[in-house]
Amino acid sequence: MSKTKNKIISVAKSLFKEISVYKATMNDIARAAKMSRRTLYTHFKSKEELCQYVVEEEVKTINAKLQKAADSRLPADRKLKLYILQHFGVIDTLVRSNRYIRYDFLFNNIRVEHLRQDIDRKEIKLLTGIIREGKQSGIFRVSDPEIFSKNLLLMFKSLEQAFIITGRKDKNSRTILEYIDLMFYGIVDPQWRMRGNTTD
Repeated sequence: MSKTKNKIISVAKSLFKEISVYKATMNDIARAAKMSRRTLYTHFKSKEELCQYVVEEEVKTINAKLQKAADSRLPADRKLKLYILQHFGVIDTLVRSNRYIRYDFLFNNIRVEHLRQDIDRKEIKLLTGIIREGKQSGIFRVSDPEIFSKNLLLMFKSLEQAFIITGRKDKNSRTILEYIDLMFYGIVDPQWRMRGNTTD
């Protein structure tokens, strides 16, 4: 990639964070990059094309982080816990670094769902691999790993908005751990179960 194209992408990312992807214009980007509009349009035909490129770069970064968790050599249950930490860690980083992304997550879910389609497909594939591995090793009791993974991702998504609203890093870290406990063990205290206080 040329230095000029790299510069355009870097400037666009900054402007999209500063004034949002909605308000930033190609004129703004050219001015901030200290180049002519003609040079800008030589590399990108429109703001939409530039925006798509920026999104794809972010997607690659997110996918790499999720892939790293899925590739760990941990047993499947610990690998899944690591993956959940990474999933919500990515969300936390995104909404903390860009208030406009945070706004979209909270109030423009249709746009977020459109932008995350490729990430969702990757996540289902990675989760299916982890769940299948856990099933084969006798750790997980799941009938269909792929269907379970799709439902698991939906569960992640259902928790994201409340997670984002929390808004504080220390609270979010505790919240992620609570989510993991909820997904693996429910909310009943193990000590309560050991005392025989259960409705099973």
